[in-house]
Formats: sequence, C-alpha cells, structure tokens
Amino acid sequence: MNNAGQILRNSLLSCMAAAALAGLCRAEPYKPRLLPAGYSVETIAVPKGEQGHELQFGVGGIGFSKDGTAFIASRVEGIWKYLDGKWSRFSDHLHDPQGIVVLDQSRVVVAQKPELTLVADTDGDGIADLYRTLCDAWRASGNYCEYVHGPVRDSKGDYHITINLADGARDPGSWKGGGAAMATSGGYDGWYCKITSDGRFVPLSPGLRSPAGIGINHETDDVFFTDNQGGWLGSSKLNHARQGQFYGYPASLIDHADYRSDTARISQTVFTKILTPPVLWIPHGEMANSPGNPIFNKTKGKFGPFEGQVFIGDQTRSNIMRCNMEKIRGAYQGAIFNFIDHLQSGCIRVAFDPKGRLWVGQTGRGWGSRGGKLYGVQRIRWDGSTIPFEIQSINLTRTGFKLTFTRPVDKASLRDDRIAVSSWSYKYHGKYGSPKVGLTSNAAKIENIADDGKSVHIATPLQTGKIYMIKLTDVVAPDGSRMSTPRGYYTLNNLLKD
Repeated sequence: MNNAGQILRNSLLSCMAAAALAGLCRAEPYKPRLLPAGYSVETIAVPKGEQGHELQFGVGGIGFSKDGTAFIASRVEGIWKYLDGKWSRFSDHLHDPQGIVVLDQSRVVVAQKPELTLVADTDGDGIADLYRTLCDAWRASGNYCEYVHGPVRDSKGDYHITINLADGARDPGSWKGGGAAMATSGGYDGWYCKITSDGRFVPLSPGLRSPAGIGINHETDDVFFTDNQGGWLGSSKLNHARQGQFYGYPASLIDHADYRSDTARISQTVFTKILTPPVLWIPHGEMANSPGNPIFNKTKGKFGPFEGQVFIGDQTRSNIMRCNMEKIRGAYQGAIFNFIDHLQSGCIRVAFDPKGRLWVGQTGRGWGSRGGKLYGVQRIRWDGSTIPFEIQSINLTRTGFKLTFTRPVDKASLRDDRIAVSSWSYKYHGKYGSPKVGLTSNAAKIENIADDGKSVHIATPLQTGKIYMIKLTDVVAPDGSRMSTPRGYYTLNNLLKD
C-alpha cells in the first residue's frame, strides 16, 4: 500500500473509532451496578455558563426550601437554585463550601474554608447581594485540605461543623503528631466545633482526620460525622459527635488546653485511653474509601422500607450506603450495608427533598472517583410500591444477632450452611490504614425464624471491639427474589446487659 493509501486507511479507521466513541458517549455509560428493586436513578444536567458550556459543578452542599427549591453549593461556581427542571444562579463564587443550611427562600448559611457565612437576597431579585461573616474564629492557613464541612443546625439555632486536618506533605511547617500525611498548623484543624446562634465559636472535640461529612438527627439533636481512613484510622468510620471526646488523630490535641503547653504528653499511651470508638466502622475498599455526609431518612415512608436509617455516599467508590443504628448501654452502634453502587461520580453529599427523593451531589476533582464525570447531580427515587427483598437491619442479641428482612424469607432457603459470619478489628497506629487484625470465621447457628418469616435470630460468639460481617448465600423470598446486598457489617462496641 502506498503512502496515500495508508493515509486514507488511517483516516477511515480514525473516523470509525470516533464514531464508535461518539456512540458510546451518547449512551448512559455509568448505570448503577447495584440497585434494589423499586429504585431508580435520574441524572440532572448541571448548569451551563454564559458560553453554553457545562460549569465545573462539583457539589459541596445541598439543601431545600419549603417549596422544594434545591439550593446547591458548588465548590467553585457559587450557589445555584434548581426548581421545575430549571437552574438559576443564587450567589457568586465562594471558597470551596462543603455544606449549606437553607433558612428560607432568600437566605442560606454556608461554611467556607475561612468562615461561616450568611448569604442572602435582600432585594428580592433572586440573586444574593449580602455576604455576612457569622464566625471566622478558626484559622485557615491556606492549605488546600483544610475543608470545613457543614454546617448542620440544631434546634437551638447553633451551627455544627467539622474541620479537616491539613496536608502535612504540602505544609512542612505543620505538626503530624506521629501520623501519616495529615497534620495541623494550629487554629483547630481536626476539631468538631459549633458556632452558637449569637456567633460564639466553641471547639468541642479533637481527634478528627478528614471528617468529610456531618449530619444531624433533628428529632434528637444528635450530630454524627464520618472520617476517612488514614493515619490513626484503620478504616473509615461514622462517629457520634459529642463534646469532650477524642476521636483518634493526635495532631489536633495541640489546640487542646490540657496539652497545648506540653506536647510531650501527647503519646500513644496517653491518648489510647481516651479514644472514643466509632458508631460504625466502614470497611475500606469493601464499602467505602472516602465517605461523605450522613443523612437521616425521615421521609415518612416516601423512600421505601428504610425509614429512620442513615444514608452515606462515598466519594471514591461512587456508591451509596445505608445504616441502622441502635443504642446499647447508652452508646450508638449498628450495621452498614451497600445500597447503590457505581454512580457517575464521587458521592460526597446526599440530602432528601420534601418529596422523599435522595439527591446525590458529586465531585471527583482532586481526589478521583469511579465513574467518568468530574462532577454532577443525580437523584434517587423509590416507585412507592415495590418492596425489594433485602436485609433491612441487623441488631444485637445476647447470643448473636437478629436479622430483619424487608419481606418474608423462604424458610427452606435459610439454613445454617448458608450463613457466614466473620469478625476482625483494626490496628490503632500512626501508619496509613490497617489490615484486618485477627480475622476469624465464626460458627453461626439459626436459633429461630419468626413465624411471619421476616426475621431470624443467629447465634454466634460475640466479642466487643470487633466488626462482624454477616453474609447470606442463596437465601431468597418465596417468589424467588434475591437480595441485591446479601451482607452487612455490624460494629460491636457494647454487649447487652445480662
């Protein structure tokens, strides 16, 4: 073949490849690989700029006004409103907001890296014209990793936030406290804090690493936050936020009054004794790598058979998880399950709208995530009638666990040899993450199956400080329906009283 023929051939092949790629791009390339029956995912087109191009719409916060308008804080494009399929800009650019509280149709509060800010439209034209600092008492050194997550607002009108540690590799002047990568240069990096309704800054608890999401149960005012695996965190976890606790990462203790003048006291022998265990461990790689905010399902049944449970997105795996929690001896613990997997981008923010739909704010910029998008918004809805066959919850008993199902189980399919239970713990050390320590396969025996087939009691050896994975194989409903997620992970901190 002469040169002209070769050029023509290469040109044709290039055109064919381009056409094939265009066809793939027109298709929906990132449909969920895990989706319970009755649920669907809708992709919402992000807003476009003046020249008609998509904005870099990485989402940091989602909130709703009473009329259902979504207020979405973008990491680099300010705040936008979405209603009836239409976008409109509410504010100009902000400094990487990682949360939003909607006060009413014209006022919101966001946490930027350097401050908590009231953003308001005072003249009624739909565009914010007032930016008022509510609090800036922490110090933002300029390190890119000093994200401020939240706020969430309690019944007293106080705002709660979590502050990331800095990236120590990019800030050699900061102090790592014996941990890998993350560090603080002071100013309450690595703290859970609140800002009172009159603007006072109150640091509440240290020991946070990368607490990438904060949530609140508005019925009880209990605040929860996730933290990401790394130094001093063997795996990611969900914590109950309370004053006076220590959550594991020692660097932030330099801002604590009891340690500030004598950092030599910050040693593992000291802070191991004051460590607060998590509500839930989130197994790294199996469930999540970088979990975002927890949101409570208080939709009164509009989101299916998981009322009262907590939903959490993961930025790296682009999935949504759900959790059931219970209080044992005054402290929360419980189980976590995968729910929906392989969305279009990192699921850093989740929020329920007034219609009971779960909005997922997404970003992949800077961190990487499954799915081909660097940003986006998707929305999950339940069809209102289909009940998927799933493990609804796992609860502790004196002899093992009770598994409750969303629908009756086929009792003949539920046998001892189809139940696998394993347990392990994580090492508490300054190195990045931890392998599973003491991984053990535990005997499991069915004690009884409820007459209605909706629950089963399983006997298995119990030990505090362990994570238990319970996996069912070939367990089905009477109509043959299978579970989309046949396993759950229970964090056992406390046993029931005798």
